[in-house]
Amino acid sequence: MIFSKTRLIFILICALAYEISASQTLSPKNKGTKKKSAEKTDKKPSKERLGPQKYSVFDKNFVSQEVTAKDIVNNHRAFFTETDEYNFDGLVLGYVTPWNNHGYDIGKIFGNKFTHISPVWLQVRRKGPKKYEVTGTHDIDKQWVVDVRNAGRERKTKIVPRVLFDGWTGKDYTELFNNPKERLSLSKTLIESCKKHKFDGFVIEVWSQIAGAVNPDSLVELIRDISDLFTVEGLDFILVVPPKRNADLFTSKQFDALYDYVTAFSLMTYDFADPTRPGPNAPINWIEDTISAISLNETRRKKILMGLNFYGNDYTANGGGPIVGHEYIKILEQFPELSFTYVDKVAEHLFEYKDKDGINHLVFYPTLYSILQRLELAHKLKVGVSIWEIGQGLDYFYDLL
Repeated sequence: MIFSKTRLIFILICALAYEISASQTLSPKNKGTKKKSAEKTDKKPSKERLGPQKYSVFDKNFVSQEVTAKDIVNNHRAFFTETDEYNFDGLVLGYVTPWNNHGYDIGKIFGNKFTHISPVWLQVRRKGPKKYEVTGTHDIDKQWVVDVRNAGRERKTKIVPRVLFDGWTGKDYTELFNNPKERLSLSKTLIESCKKHKFDGFVIEVWSQIAGAVNPDSLVELIRDISDLFTVEGLDFILVVPPKRNADLFTSKQFDALYDYVTAFSLMTYDFADPTRPGPNAPINWIEDTISAISLNETRRKKILMGLNFYGNDYTANGGGPIVGHEYIKILEQFPELSFTYVDKVAEHLFEYKDKDGINHLVFYPTLYSILQRLELAHKLKVGVSIWEIGQGLDYFYDLL
């Protein structure tokens, strides 16, 4: 059987499903009762809607467990015209990549929905003893930064580019961990770059790269030394941290040790599955377990940014891989009669299709309903959210934020 492995997983997942709860605790600030009644009969428009609309996805009752390919195709590019309004009161970080131009548009349109936006532009490299360089600055779009900051009336979105430790050797890390002067030089280089380009801080990604290979206490010391200088300069410092997996690379001990030193922790609660073990992108129970494992103290969780994937995965018996919004829509356009299944246990929708070559596919991609379940979980756990990445999702997703 061509699809036996994936099909088996599909059956196992569906076997876990149980009756869905209809309760919703996170509601939009602008509910518009009269608008709802006016739009109930218009859930399935005959042609695609584009751009700003008088009604939100809540008003049009699109945030439902029941979804169809036709509804998604016809409405995914429409969004509520009041883009200044936001529904989620915690920290909201959105990542933007230079290889996905639509993300830049999303940042300008919905900037007020985000407290922070992190363009994936920069790398830091070690050039020699106590010599460091921030690269990738050619990708910086100064006008875009201004536009995003001015996108909303109620709050000014902070621009905090991600900085990746790139091209480092084991010797480079050893020197950094063992020599305080190296850490000071690195910190000054990062801050000088931040101030030169008038950023509000940085998102630092190093922990997930080397956590399994070094003493975690050394990593804690490194982050503390860098963040101390960021604090002095009034800059935000957001640390990317890995989720709970087979080996816990970031624990409650490290969270407590760093809590007072960072603005927030960007928790990578996505990519639970992969082509070698097809399944849901980020089961909601796994997300909750991961957050609870980091901190049981609700008052301290406000600094945890629960990772949300705005991309999906298309699996086959031979592997498959990630898909982004326009690829997902293309599938739905080709197979308008396909049937969605909502798996309550993991709070995700999935569907199957057979391509023109007769190959079976299993697809997991976020829907309005699955995203809302995660936003409600964030509300319940008193955490913020981080989205990878805003150019990969559908435009009407942002009505939820």
